[in-house]
Order: sequence, then C-alpha cells, then structure tokens
Amino acid sequence: MVLNSPVANKAPRLVFCNRSATRGGVDAAWLPGSNNLGAELPDLLAVIGSMIGEVRRVVYDPRSWTKTPSRMIRRGVAISIDPYPMVTCETIYLIGTHSRDAVIYVFPQTCTTAIVDRVLDAIRDSDAPMDTSVLRHLLGRFSTAEAETA
Repeated sequence: MVLNSPVANKAPRLVFCNRSATRGGVDAAWLPGSNNLGAELPDLLAVIGSMIGEVRRVVYDPRSWTKTPSRMIRRGVAISIDPYPMVTCETIYLIGTHSRDAVIYVFPQTCTTAIVDRVLDAIRDSDAPMDTSVLRHLLGRFSTAEAETA
C-alpha cells in the first residue's frame, strides 16, 4: 500500500513489508514530506491505525526530526510522542491498542526521490522479511548506481 498526499515539496510514500524477526525488523518504509514529525504524523497515524489499532504512543529519535510536540490529540484521545535516542535512528515506533506495534523505517530527507522510488519498488517486489540493514543496503546500492549514471 502506498500513501500519497502532497506535503511541502515531497509527497510522502509508505510501503508495507514483511517484518523480519531479527533485530531491526520493520513493518514499513516511509518517506515523509518533511522532517517535522508533528506535521507528518496525522496521515501516518490514520494509515497505520488500520494495521495496529488506534495509535496511543509514538517513539522517535530526536536527532532525525525537528522539535516535535509531546502529545497529539486524535479523535479525542491523547497520543504520547516521546523522543528517545535509538540505536537505529532511522526508525519510529508506533504502539497501538492491545499492545500491537509497528516499526517504520524513515528515509533520510537527503535521499533523492529517484532513489527512494527504487527502494520502495524493491520492497514491493520482495516477499523477504525486511530490516534496517536490508534497507540501508538497498539505499547504498541504488545511491551508488545513481552516482555512476550521473
């Protein structure tokens, strides 16, 4: 499933994948429209909520985002948004109802749309479980290929 809605100069993209059982496993890869998590979360929560139930908590690495509010109200319910320096700074964690969760890999804002599109296509075409190391490898491979053709 791909989410497309215009925000800033980039359209956010979200692709679900099979989560690896290994450390760093992810449920989806996402290119937000900006590095303002507060502005980007409402659309993401709407989509992810269908997968894990209403999201009640978001944990993110503050090194990857601009200042973010500590709470957000959605459908009359407060959602806790907590900064935490994570081992894998490219991910955010969403905790839904009934202790269901989702781990989302977030592409760096420095990635070109062409590279992100190629990685998202690779995820869509694969049935293999995904984790951050696989996604980093894909980013590196496609970045190198783009640099060689430039």
